[in-house]
Amino acid sequence: MSSASLQSLSQNMNSPYSIYGIGDIDNRMYNRTSGMGGTGLATRSTNSIINNNPASISGLPRSFYMFNVSAIGKTVQYSGEGVSESNRNNKDLWLKGIALAVKINKFWASSVGFRQFSNVNYKFSGNKNIIGNNETYFAIYEGNGGLNDYYWTNAFSLGKHLSLGIKSSIIAGSINQTETIINDVATNTVETKQQDYFGNARFEYGAIYSLAINKKWDISLGGKFINKTRLGTERTLTVTENDEIVVNDKFIKNDRFYLPKTFGAGLSITHNKKTTFAADYTYESWQPLNINGNGWHLANSNRLSGGIEFAKHVVEMGQSVEKKYFQVGGFISNSYLHVHNTPVNEFGITVGMGGRLNNNLLYALSLEGGQRARTKANLIKENFFQVTISLSYHDFLFSKGRKYD
Repeated sequence: MSSASLQSLSQNMNSPYSIYGIGDIDNRMYNRTSGMGGTGLATRSTNSIINNNPASISGLPRSFYMFNVSAIGKTVQYSGEGVSESNRNNKDLWLKGIALAVKINKFWASSVGFRQFSNVNYKFSGNKNIIGNNETYFAIYEGNGGLNDYYWTNAFSLGKHLSLGIKSSIIAGSINQTETIINDVATNTVETKQQDYFGNARFEYGAIYSLAINKKWDISLGGKFINKTRLGTERTLTVTENDEIVVNDKFIKNDRFYLPKTFGAGLSITHNKKTTFAADYTYESWQPLNINGNGWHLANSNRLSGGIEFAKHVVEMGQSVEKKYFQVGGFISNSYLHVHNTPVNEFGITVGMGGRLNNNLLYALSLEGGQRARTKANLIKENFFQVTISLSYHDFLFSKGRKYD
């Protein structure tokens, strides 16, 4: 776009910020912790697959397997330059992840699954002036695709208090960007489609230390670390003119994109096994990667979240069993993305509840409302509302036709 300029810009998209880098990176975990602002780096649960920390699944019960599906519905209201009544509101539905976990023996738990890592979904249109030519063309820019995280997590219990975990991932996917140019009389249409394919392995390490302070109070400390990761990329180009292929899937170049070093720490305090207070802090070191483009760059980011959970228990067969729970929480994020030297910050408030639908089926439901960015520096502000639903099925494992424990 160095030889042209866009005017009269309009937009119609899920997120205008998914045009930058590898798209809109989603660091949320869609599980039981969603109602607490996603706070769960120090959480081990015997009732849910919690993947905020690779060590978390060590709390799952032996002799059971658990299968989980998570999805969200989201509505967004935009305001700012280029926003009109026709494109002010948007809504969408996504499958966010699937996971299967099992406690293999007393010391070892394992889980496989995938989750959406980044999302690209935007559409811009406007007038394009070609330098050296007085003609004006109507241009449409569209993007779709994104990356997924395909992972295998293993967690190990070392004694009664310490758990360690490692998550081995393949981050892979494609991003498609299309430019369509139409002349004034709509007699000629040129479409240029650029496809970037990304992929590489990534490793995440975690630890949780849990301790009973006394008969009423328990405390857990958690942490995770992810090293800088290089994503290899391959770019191809396809050009069509009036539906006739001029260039077909031509290889352009190999390139790379880096994911940053990430540090996270969490604290969880529980009273009488029923009331839990939790807080998390996560830091991503984007600045040293020097990733930038025309009018934007990536900077170091911070995320702080906290929440409270109230659990209700009943006695079944002489044991205390969790029946349902209620949550409230929130988060604030200093974004990694800066546009026009202005950070695209975000904050939100969450509430949630969950429990058992029957002996095998569990649910987690949460609501989240918040704001992303401001109209300062010609940014587009997003006011959003999101519903997260997570369903889990668990049952006994079988070995040679019989249950074991």
